[in-house]
Amino acid sequence: MTKSAGYYDLRQAFGEPGCALCRLLAQAADGYIDSLLWELVNDPALREELNQSRGYCREHAWLLVRYGASLGAAIMMKDIIDTLLRVAEAGKFEPPSFSFRQLFNAAQPGSTTPKLAADLAPQKPCPVCLKIESSESYYLAALRQHLTGPDTLAPAYRASDGLCLPHFRRVLASTTDSETFTSLVEAQKEVWQRLSADLGEFIRKKDHRFQHETYGAEGDSWLRAIEAVVGAPAANPKTQV
Repeated sequence: MTKSAGYYDLRQAFGEPGCALCRLLAQAADGYIDSLLWELVNDPALREELNQSRGYCREHAWLLVRYGASLGAAIMMKDIIDTLLRVAEAGKFEPPSFSFRQLFNAAQPGSTTPKLAADLAPQKPCPVCLKIESSESYYLAALRQHLTGPDTLAPAYRASDGLCLPHFRRVLASTTDSETFTSLVEAQKEVWQRLSADLGEFIRKKDHRFQHETYGAEGDSWLRAIEAVVGAPAANPKTQV
């Protein structure tokens, strides 16, 4: 079987802490922002896309905060702020609309959202979110493809922190053959069994009778358990100069 680039990316990510897919998608978002800041700040098509999306979503906008990127971020943000100003200047007050029934039912008021509020909302999705969706589909397909057969990723999966629950559910939902399903579930079960044992040991050592014992691999198990259930936390902004 020919190995895709996704195979090698996943194999490497399984050797690192945390959910392999969370790590790869964070890298994809970071790489996208890097190329944008250093190569595409003045690209008219990109600027128009950002104006339509009203910038990036909350999570991805903070990736602009990184060493040496203040000028590029300022150029993009000024364009977005100027767009918001133009939209606001064109806005006019529009009173709420009520249906005949709503006039007699105070518990069901009509829409009080003025047109300006809708115009200021994103008109297109965050570009980084779209990039992440595409990358996620690519890596999910690569994982399904390489969970069985020669040079399977299953051993690397079993030895890793596995996938977070959201990503595990997504790959499960897109698995269509029993062999891949079994390999996937058995690998994730092994990961959870190991984590459960670490949590049990952490809890045991919190007992006053055993507090003299030093912590080993179980010391951060409670943090790993949070990530295992909800996924990795949003990346911290990088230092800005």
